[in-house]
Amino acid sequence: MAWKTITKAALAVALIGGVAAAPAQAQTSLTTDQSQALLARLQAIPAAGLAHAKALKDQLGLDDDVINPADYQCTSSTPVRDWLAASEQKWTPLDRAIATSVNNLQPVLLDTVLFPKEAGTQFGQRGEYTTQITHTFRDLGKFWDIQSSQIVIAPMHGSVLTDRPRLTRVFQVGFGFDQVFAASLADAVATLMDQDQFDHGNHPFFTFNAFALGGLDIPGFGTIPPEIVMGDGVLAGFTAVGLDDVAGKAILAHEFGHQVQFQKGLTQTTLTGPEASRRLELMADAFGSYYLTHARGATLRWKRVQEFLQIFYQLGDCQFAAASHHGTPLQRLHAAEWGSAVAADTQKQGHILPSLTFAAMFEQKLPELVAPDAP
Repeated sequence: MAWKTITKAALAVALIGGVAAAPAQAQTSLTTDQSQALLARLQAIPAAGLAHAKALKDQLGLDDDVINPADYQCTSSTPVRDWLAASEQKWTPLDRAIATSVNNLQPVLLDTVLFPKEAGTQFGQRGEYTTQITHTFRDLGKFWDIQSSQIVIAPMHGSVLTDRPRLTRVFQVGFGFDQVFAASLADAVATLMDQDQFDHGNHPFFTFNAFALGGLDIPGFGTIPPEIVMGDGVLAGFTAVGLDDVAGKAILAHEFGHQVQFQKGLTQTTLTGPEASRRLELMADAFGSYYLTHARGATLRWKRVQEFLQIFYQLGDCQFAAASHHGTPLQRLHAAEWGSAVAADTQKQGHILPSLTFAAMFEQKLPELVAPDAP
């Protein structure tokens, strides 16, 4: 789930507006029969609505070419991923089915993407990352040679999952349902989520993500600006493993790297499927580490450099067949190490490399970064 890049095409779906409130009814526990009945409602969503959701993935334009997993050293167990798994240990099979069904609908993501200004300006459930993220965003805008004034940074809060009016709007706008049906689905989701085992919507499972969007115009809806979205869950995870002082900076620097890619035309490639996604993600890792290390960027000391390298490592994945493959933990670590090394070289000359120059250097390095490394 972590660090998903959404292209313009990914949200080019038919959208209609409107939002209406549904009755609010807090409930901290449900019987098994009640939960199963509500889950059945979510699993029986009409095909027309599911087609809208499917378009969010299909219109990425990525093929399903598979990278051979036997060629690479890869582990899906990292401290932050293990922390997330541990947070779900007390879930029953029914709880897991509910969480998966709700998350597959992506209501929090859609709400944040479509209505970023309504997400607020507080990063982290208690606002604990707000200063770090807003200051880093300001500095990134001065560091890289792109226009950043139109980019919106928005928090992704799980509280959306118990907010019936916002959920109703998501099911109307994102799925094309009428108000009555959208409100009934919103009530089902909110009732299921407003339970202790899901932390009343704030469980990190639902917001363990950060992503960048290039922005687009949707006829009949309006303009969605270029966005960087930071989920509460992924920030909480790195706090739990002791990397909170650099996590916000590192993740934002990576996502800002995607904004550089959007503005400089760096998303175009002859690669397809997982290889295309991996290229974008490893390049963004390199952009991020270049900024974090550079004397005119975040100027992190070596101890902090080692910490942010661990962040890139811990968010690697082994999903070699997935169109959203980000690179293995080692590949992400090596891409970040390379970016850091380039920063150490160029800062001695007292300048910041133009983004296109840095990207060209990365393209030359990429075959080495993704070369098979299995024993």
